[in-house]
Amino acid sequence: MTRPAFVFALAMLSVAAVLLPSQGQAQQGDAAQPNALGMSVRHIHIRVMDVERTKAFYRDKLGFPVTNSTPTVVEFPGLWFGKWTGPGAIPTGGITIGIAAKSVEAVYNELKRRGVDLPNPPAPVRGEYSFTFKDPDGYVVEVEGPK
Repeated sequence: MTRPAFVFALAMLSVAAVLLPSQGQAQQGDAAQPNALGMSVRHIHIRVMDVERTKAFYRDKLGFPVTNSTPTVVEFPGLWFGKWTGPGAIPTGGITIGIAAKSVEAVYNELKRRGVDLPNPPAPVRGEYSFTFKDPDGYVVEVEGPK
């Protein structure tokens, strides 16, 4: 991991620490108090070149408990790392901001009403529903939860 990438990852951890309560206060998907639309920050997902190296660093060096691990993803409370599968270096858009919703369909409809550019409607993903869009800086935002 390059120094700028490491500094950025630490900044994201700081953001997660502010946005997400301690592990004992919330379950995955209930990371923060919902807003008026029933949405809350769910996780921060950062793409990495080597998932095992990242898992060892955050688990063994920083002491974060692993909540889920596969060959392509390692998850810690509120912070997920996934294998970068694209060509070359990881682009700055390799971060996904995950938002939990009580009703993905209701949030989709409300965001569409508010003029958010939503390229695709909610679809079944990993046993729940999901849709994505980009924020003003180009970061991908994924809304996930029950239909």
